[in-house]
Amino acid sequence: MPERRGVYFMFQGLLMAVLLLLFVTLNQDDAGWAPRFWFLTGVLTASLVVLRVADDRLLAGGWFPTAFFIGDALLASLTLQWSGPNPTYFGLYFLIIFATALTRELRHSLVVTAVIVVLYWVSSSHSLADQGFWIRLNLLLVSGGLMALLSRDHQLARIEQDELYRDRLIRLESLATLGQVAGEVAHRIKGPLTTIRVNAEVLGLRPTFQEDPKTQRELAEIQTAVERCKGILKDLLDLGRIEEIDFSREDLRDPVRSALKAVAPQFRAKGAAPSVSLPDREMPIRADRSLIHEAVGNVLHNAAAAITQGGAITVTATTLERRDSWWPRSPVRRVHRVIVSDNGAGVERRNLENAFKPFFTTKEEGTGLGLSTTLRIMEKHGGTVRLESPGPGRGTVVTLELPCI
Repeated sequence: MPERRGVYFMFQGLLMAVLLLLFVTLNQDDAGWAPRFWFLTGVLTASLVVLRVADDRLLAGGWFPTAFFIGDALLASLTLQWSGPNPTYFGLYFLIIFATALTRELRHSLVVTAVIVVLYWVSSSHSLADQGFWIRLNLLLVSGGLMALLSRDHQLARIEQDELYRDRLIRLESLATLGQVAGEVAHRIKGPLTTIRVNAEVLGLRPTFQEDPKTQRELAEIQTAVERCKGILKDLLDLGRIEEIDFSREDLRDPVRSALKAVAPQFRAKGAAPSVSLPDREMPIRADRSLIHEAVGNVLHNAAAAITQGGAITVTATTLERRDSWWPRSPVRRVHRVIVSDNGAGVERRNLENAFKPFFTTKEEGTGLGLSTTLRIMEKHGGTVRLESPGPGRGTVVTLELPCI
């Protein structure tokens, strides 16, 4: 049973149990209560059947559940009419109003609240002199307004989430396109760059140029620029290689260890000794080991570059179990998580959104391809990467997740 169907089914079952229990408790001494009880039972049972067989598209919309809530309010009002002005049934209206948050739409919550207020007014019209009636009516209005605000807040959050997913999809598509052309472009440029570097070295060895400090300085700048371009080309070649993955069964701990070993010289240069915590048990994944090594290595490289002398870096790997939703019958997934945290320079909030864009960098010597490459690798493996930072000077936390096999 889909999640939405299950939620509505559980609510309707709860409402049925509460309404029938109240009716039997408060009306069993009245003449003619039994036919009314069976009428309520039949209608509520029919509503459960409708929920069970309704098309998923109806349940996904907002107006079908809204109509159901209005029907529940009509039953509650009918029961109130049969039982007289009994405030005990007032709780049913509250229950229905709270349930309108399930529609996740402001207008649906407002419509149900308005209908409930009118029905409560009509059902209790003979007790308008009761001060408690007015208190309860105001409570209904306040509760309805609160549920409407919650629905509105959820709606805005959903719009924001949709925009994030859309931006992420566009980013991944651009990375895929970049990866397809990166290898070809890098191969074509690599040859001319090598020629430039070799010629600069040859010119620097000529006696005429050796005697000219300015020329030597300019030739050195050429060689430095060529080396920087070669670094960019290497990243482009790595990005292009992501499109050709060789999957096999791997232990996630192995590429993490190899990445730590590869970046160890950078840690030593900063006087840092990373705190590493890896589980004793195997962390099986289906992956290209060299690419996972590269993804973790990029994150570790950034952490090493971000810390000051003697800074702290923590690497933790764990295996988690999670459900796709809170619904108890939803499937359980096991994921492996690697967290790399540091107490370094941190990231400004406005840069967090751009951190995974190709060629975006705040470092003079950076290529801006490290995190974008990591993102592409993780996505190709069905995983995720998340970057968090409280702000400049407060460190960074990068979380990598991969599905377990």
